[in-house]
Amino acid sequence: MKYLLVALVGATTLGFSLSASAAPDQEKVCPPKKLVLQLDHGPRAQTTPYLNQLRKARYEAEVKACKDGAKAAKETSTP
Repeated sequence: MKYLLVALVGATTLGFSLSASAAPDQEKVCPPKKLVLQLDHGPRAQTTPYLNQLRKARYEAEVKACKDGAKAAKETSTP
């Protein structure tokens, strides 16, 4: 009886862990990270305004690519 209980608990745990590790949807795969720019003014500036503009442009391109990829994945998965 003890071994049967251990086997049932093990099987139940395995079942729950497999369902929890299922692949998420495409929209949940690539949420954009929050854009954090370094200080670009003042006596102790860590970067320049130009580099912050480049970082912002790269971030916007990454968000756009993520949205386009999610949209394309949704269109191809719909029959």
